Amino acid sequence: MAEQVMYLEDPDKSENDEDIYKSLELSNGLRALLVSVPKIGAHPHTASCSLMVDHGPFADPCNYQGLAHMLEHMIFMGSTPDAGHNVVFEHVNKHGGECWSTIHSEDTQFTFRVSDLHLESSLGYLAIALKNPPMLQETMERGRAIVESEFKRVAKKDANRRSQLLASLATEGYPHGAFHLGNMKSLKDNVGDDKDLHAALHAAWRDNYAANRMYVCLKAHLPIDVLECMVIRHFGQLRRNDIKAPDLSKFDYRNAYRSEFHEQVFYVEDVQKCCKLELTWVLPSMRSYYHSNPDKLLSRLIAYKGEGSLFAYLHRRHWACHLGAGTDEAHFNYHSMHGLFKVYIYLTSEGYKHIDEVLLATFAYLQIFASSSNDALQKLYEDQQKSQAAEFRLPDRLYDHDVDELVFRSKYYPSKYILTARQFTYDMNVQHLTEMIGILNNFKFNLMITSQDKVYDKQEQWFGTRYTSKPMPEKWKKLWIKSQTQRIAELFLPEPNPFVAHDFTMFWHQQGRPKLPPYPKRLTKTDTCELWFRQDDKFGKPQAYLCFFFLTPLLRGSVKNAAMCDMYASMVEMHVQKELDLAEEANLNCRFLVMDNGLRLFVSGYNEKLHLIVEAIAEGMTSFSNTIVEGLFTYSAQVQAETYLERINCPCTASKNILQCVLGEKPWTTKDLNKALNDITLEELQTFAQKLPQELYIKALIQGNYTEQAAHKVLNALVSRLKCKPIGDQRLVENRIVKLPRGSKVFCFDVPGTGTNVTNYYQFGQNSLRAEVIFNLISIIVNTPHYHTEGLIAGEVEGWTHVNAGILGYYLSVNFEDNSAAENSANRMAKDMEILRRQSWMFFHQLDDGSYAAIKEQLLRVALAPPPTLLDEVGENFNEIIQGTYVFGRTQKKAHVMRSLTKADVRRFLSDTKARNLRKLSVQLIGRETPNVEELDKELDDAINDFKSGLGMYQKLSVEPCVDGN
Repeated sequence: MAEQVMYLEDPDKSENDEDIYKSLELSNGLRALLVSVPKIGAHPHTASCSLMVDHGPFADPCNYQGLAHMLEHMIFMGSTPDAGHNVVFEHVNKHGGECWSTIHSEDTQFTFRVSDLHLESSLGYLAIALKNPPMLQETMERGRAIVESEFKRVAKKDANRRSQLLASLATEGYPHGAFHLGNMKSLKDNVGDDKDLHAALHAAWRDNYAANRMYVCLKAHLPIDVLECMVIRHFGQLRRNDIKAPDLSKFDYRNAYRSEFHEQVFYVEDVQKCCKLELTWVLPSMRSYYHSNPDKLLSRLIAYKGEGSLFAYLHRRHWACHLGAGTDEAHFNYHSMHGLFKVYIYLTSEGYKHIDEVLLATFAYLQIFASSSNDALQKLYEDQQKSQAAEFRLPDRLYDHDVDELVFRSKYYPSKYILTARQFTYDMNVQHLTEMIGILNNFKFNLMITSQDKVYDKQEQWFGTRYTSKPMPEKWKKLWIKSQTQRIAELFLPEPNPFVAHDFTMFWHQQGRPKLPPYPKRLTKTDTCELWFRQDDKFGKPQAYLCFFFLTPLLRGSVKNAAMCDMYASMVEMHVQKELDLAEEANLNCRFLVMDNGLRLFVSGYNEKLHLIVEAIAEGMTSFSNTIVEGLFTYSAQVQAETYLERINCPCTASKNILQCVLGEKPWTTKDLNKALNDITLEELQTFAQKLPQELYIKALIQGNYTEQAAHKVLNALVSRLKCKPIGDQRLVENRIVKLPRGSKVFCFDVPGTGTNVTNYYQFGQNSLRAEVIFNLISIIVNTPHYHTEGLIAGEVEGWTHVNAGILGYYLSVNFEDNSAAENSANRMAKDMEILRRQSWMFFHQLDDGSYAAIKEQLLRVALAPPPTLLDEVGENFNEIIQGTYVFGRTQKKAHVMRSLTKADVRRFLSDTKARNLRKLSVQLIGRETPNVEELDKELDDAINDFKSGLGMYQKLSVEPCVDGN
């Protein structure tokens, strides 16, 4: 008998969304959302699936906290302790895909992404595992270990620690007050008998993992009817039952927390060394407000950065460096009982001293909404609708949801609104907005201050967060009352956002869809700039990318200059933060950062207003040195130091940084930059900023929905503002790579921490597309755990091809967290890595034709597929311009080489390469609890200098671009 299917209403979608959607419900109660994506070309595409079970930690028994999380990992675990960790994940990974699972308050999700060729078999594995999971008692220890590992990772983040502290204030009997994540303490130390826990796991699966409690989303470049048949075939036979999830409607949001939630002030010790002021109100669950979204509007208004805003007021006084607001939609804080609306302000040290004034301004800003007329609130809603209507035109930006988000929406919203609920405001409901404003203007919020200057006398039991709490000060209650009668003139409702786009003209269509060259062309070249341009004729979206590379000799002039350049980039962004925040609100993006021998500026989004961001950055580059103050300079230096320390304390990042320094890609290590940072003065940074444009060369690429005339105008405006002058000595900006000697050189150093990393770099000389493709093939073998030695399985192994300045290299890196017998571990890892490297090369000598064809197909599908988005294509093109190689369409050209590359070609190349001997450089960083840092730094500097002395450089790459790409 054929499976009976009930079809649901199709989702509303944008007129530009070419995907086909179908919502349906099987006879066993399982709900499915199918998404068929148009297929481009004949090569295989990626498909994805997410299955969500209507069961989460809110249903955990009080004596097994974290049970649902443990079940999430146990459900697919192998039938014996030595079997694979996860049979579904292993199958997907074997075919070049990836998997993950997520636990929410009320739900559990399992998601995978794989080639559409292997979607059917992967669905089969998933369905079998859900239908009859082994979940043996012998495998429980592995399940608990995974839960413990995830707990340790998230326990390091202040946001998670604050959330659990708030949960500890829940009213007794409310499910959000439990410890949802679980760890060894809750699932082992507090468990009397493992047999009882094992029985509880099976009971939770039996009662909750039924088809009528499941939701599935499939998305693939396959016909919609094919996807429907797959769902029926694999999930139609899953059992159903009549057990429902716990009813949360009986829990009144107004009573969700005990009185100390709002009667006490909580001072919390921070982990990430920041000072954060956080106000939290309890709202009704916002899921039922998906048509009007009053909290979304309020979060946008409160977080607004323009004139009249709270942030502008605080930032002008150097009291705050960041401000945000909105409903907390983290995994365990977003549920059907209530919502937590937060206003959070990152304070400077000066702001912390003026916390009374900060609070008064915050209270006064909230009061503005309460005293606004209905007409004013209606106008704010209308402005939001215009912005969202513009966003609705770009399905690839907002409506190209991942399947794990779509399946979540298919449970909580009607099928018609799956794509738009909580994203698009249909109903301008002033009454809903007034209700929310009323809650925020009630002196009944939690006040939490993350700082380091208190004596902490309490500790949260699960995360170990240290804190202290005190009664809400009377003076702050008086400030609240004062804010209701005393206005602050600098605070007022937002004006219309100047960055919101209104013109969505598609220029290529307007010009009659002329035939365009496939790659960017150079429009102009002077002694200070060059401009590359390509109008979009492929992706059909009213968006563009404006990319600039500022080549400067200052960056390599001294280590202090390099450190100042990092500070300069971050402070320019700070200087124009209000403009950047407004642009982001209008769905425009900007990144300004230091890379290699210059600074890169990326601006993207709707094309109409992008030039305003470029002009703002240019203004910041030329004027911030005149407006910067000591307090902001000090804060920026602290932030930069923390960034450096993060890189230094990450063994993998530190290893690559040392190799870059040895090879000449970077003149100094991050440790050098961190030391130099301490000696920089405000006056020196101001001088650096003034000198930067005096010798500058700009490489620009403008691509997308743009015209040549507009592209010239943007670059001319930038150059005229900066008043660039030519670089005097071009050698100061040349990108040259050290030529390693034949053989192997090892740098072995102790570093602070518990992790050990070994990173090998193999240098092969002048690059070619054929060589690059062959090493891409090797990466498939190296990055597949199936081929790893037993010693490498416990570590994180990664191999990748690296090309810089036309020189081909290959990285092989292994991270290992356990530092017991660390030196032996490093030596063993190094030996195992060489075994893996040799085996990956020999692999192609032993490979049969069918397996070789499969690996070729995997490379063509994953790494050598045509750029799926305009962003990917722009990234490739801009990299060619910056590197000066001009091999536009490199991926497609590599794919052409790959298709004609025979197994014999690969064998011959690897044999010839082996015959020429390797040029290998290895960095081994061994984690120690208490290393002598100063001695290590000196030892490292001496080792690098000694090794580099006398080594030659590869010849400078000099390539002139062809019209059709090289």
